[in-house]
Amino acid sequence: ALEGASRLARVAPGAGVWFSALALLLAGGCCAAGRGRMADATPTRFLAVALPGLALLVASGLLDPLSLLKEAAQRGPELRLALLRHAVLAAGALTLAAAVAVPLSLLALRRPRLEAALMTLANGLQVVPSIALFGLLMAPLAGLAAMWPPLRAAGIGGIGAAPAVIGIAAYLLLPLAAGMLAGLRQAPPELIDAARGQGMNERAILRHLRVPLGLGAMLGGLRVAAVQAVGLATLAALVGAGGLGAIVFQGIGQLAADLILLGVLPVVALSLCVDALLAAAQRLLMPPGTRA
Repeated sequence: ALEGASRLARVAPGAGVWFSALALLLAGGCCAAGRGRMADATPTRFLAVALPGLALLVASGLLDPLSLLKEAAQRGPELRLALLRHAVLAAGALTLAAAVAVPLSLLALRRPRLEAALMTLANGLQVVPSIALFGLLMAPLAGLAAMWPPLRAAGIGGIGAAPAVIGIAAYLLLPLAAGMLAGLRQAPPELIDAARGQGMNERAILRHLRVPLGLGAMLGGLRVAAVQAVGLATLAALVGAGGLGAIVFQGIGQLAADLILLGVLPVVALSLCVDALLAAAQRLLMPPGTRA
């Protein structure tokens, strides 16, 4: 269809292509489940089924005329930089949230009032729209940067990565704290009492009983938070933090579907990869006696 056309000519996929892609995704899910239920179609199995076929299609050159791939080829350096920036934002927010949620969860384990306050705060933050939270953080951070120049020199200000990372981290407190507290309570009370009777202190109980037995729930909370961080990092572009969201919103502003997909598809792929990686880690790190 493009024979004799300009080298800039491209083909945009129609509705039939997307319906076919959806059918292939469903087929991939069925193949990933194997003879089991669809619930057994883990992200790791799905990627193992889908990625080789997709890589073969791209390597064969059959998809080269597609407008999406031409857009990706023209914006290669920009796309790679945006992907790296997106991953850094998500990882930074997850690290900050874990640095707050883990010690607070340990303190709240034996303090019901602190646990109630922590979970109330974490649940309340989920109600606040992310764009509104980013906006609320801009003025205080700008004021702090004006008062202390070292903060401004470190890149902390009203716009940029600082409000984005702090805002995303606020939303990650709930899955991290809930998973941490659930994991710490996996050890049966009679087992804890027996350990205390043998002279084990709370630190030893935490290390040898609570963490090994609750590792599955803890990693489950981390898995939810990590995927949530990748998705929320898309909105970081609204406060000048960059990432793949910048490409998405640029495409929305130009009514360019190819540009929107160029930003959205890597976010979806990154989310699937993070979920698959943490799911595999969850299965490997859990004690053999606690695996389903």
